[in-house]
Amino acid sequence: MTVAVILMIAANALYVAAEFATVSARKSRLNQMAVSGNRWAKMLLPVVEDKDALDHYVAACQVGITLSSLVLGAYGQNVIAVALAPLLAEWGFFGDVVAFSVATTLVLIVLTTLQVMLGELLPKSIALQNPERLALLTVVPLRWSQLLFRPLIWLLNGSGNLILKVFNIDFHEGEESVHSPEEIELLVSESHEGGVLDVQEQQLLRNALHLRQLIARQVMIPRTRLIAAPISRRVDDLLRLATDHGKTRIPVYETNIDNIIGFVHIKDLFRLHLAGEQDPQAVVRPVEQIPETLPILQVWDRLNRKHQYLAIVFDEYGGTVGVITFEDLIEEIFGEVQDEFDVEAPLMTADDTGRIHLRGELLVADVNDYLDLKLPEDRADTLGGLVFNAVGHLPEPGDEVTLGTPEVKLRVETVEHHQVTEVSLLRPDGDLPHVEEWEARRA
Repeated sequence: MTVAVILMIAANALYVAAEFATVSARKSRLNQMAVSGNRWAKMLLPVVEDKDALDHYVAACQVGITLSSLVLGAYGQNVIAVALAPLLAEWGFFGDVVAFSVATTLVLIVLTTLQVMLGELLPKSIALQNPERLALLTVVPLRWSQLLFRPLIWLLNGSGNLILKVFNIDFHEGEESVHSPEEIELLVSESHEGGVLDVQEQQLLRNALHLRQLIARQVMIPRTRLIAAPISRRVDDLLRLATDHGKTRIPVYETNIDNIIGFVHIKDLFRLHLAGEQDPQAVVRPVEQIPETLPILQVWDRLNRKHQYLAIVFDEYGGTVGVITFEDLIEEIFGEVQDEFDVEAPLMTADDTGRIHLRGELLVADVNDYLDLKLPEDRADTLGGLVFNAVGHLPEPGDEVTLGTPEVKLRVETVEHHQVTEVSLLRPDGDLPHVEEWEARRA
């Protein structure tokens, strides 16, 4: 009697574990195990990769769960309750009919409790914690169950699909079981919290995912910092300009900077210089031109396809608003890339008064993300631009504006050519972030 109960609960637990484990198992992990030679993974992988096969597999689990529960209930009522009823009647508490009813109720309560605890909740929890392992352990008995239950599966699945057709529901429609970028970012965060990824690895993946949200205007070097020259300049002048600013490529224009016709490479200029030539027109190379609203992923693709290092960015009026290079795109993933010629202020510093000093070129979205602020992101792309617009006049050092919810007081620290290049603020909670952590998150 006890053996039969244990067998039915064990069978129920097997099918519950198989269902939850198979549905939760990662395809990538199973594929990796199959490639490494695991024969159970090779057997299970086709199931999880095919919707119809997975539907058939899960149906076998459901049939197994249903049958084991029905058999356990019938066995409890017709065998255990029948054996228990005379004992209750013999004790003198009940008549025969009442004794059988009480015995049936007691048996069903006990068996249902055992079934739910040992046959449902326990295997489900284990399967969710170790999905791939449990899925592989149960694949062989489930394959046999599929063969055994095939007529029932065919009948039940066919009936279910028929009902869907009656209600005009296409059971083949729907998105593939893939992860959206937001879900991938959540997985990355969970992997970091679980110790699988360190801070740098987490931020690299997050930066890569955030690329799709950026446009050329947010990443470009603005017009005010663009190093360019008229095509009429002598080769020696262009070489001096390139070496003074640490550039290998100089955009050249006719008439004004809104009419850029290409760029010259420093190695071509050296070749002309050695040959005694001073006219750079012979070595002008074509330059890619892109609108400021072009998504960064498309910028990357266009530069890569055309084997270009830089592109000129123009606005809706056709004027030059900046330049974007492959280095700028790479820095959006890996953080600031500096060589021995780069001399730039740090992204963030903190003074003795607790004020946080930030470069004006930082994106408002990045500042919000790290400092946990809610500065408006729809008024300007950069922190300096946000403050510039909020001041309402040509900014001067010491100008302050209050923005965000909760409110944050932003102070202009440095202005160059009417551009806010440094901003300071106090966080509402007064906490100071670690500079190293900021750099790690940006890197």
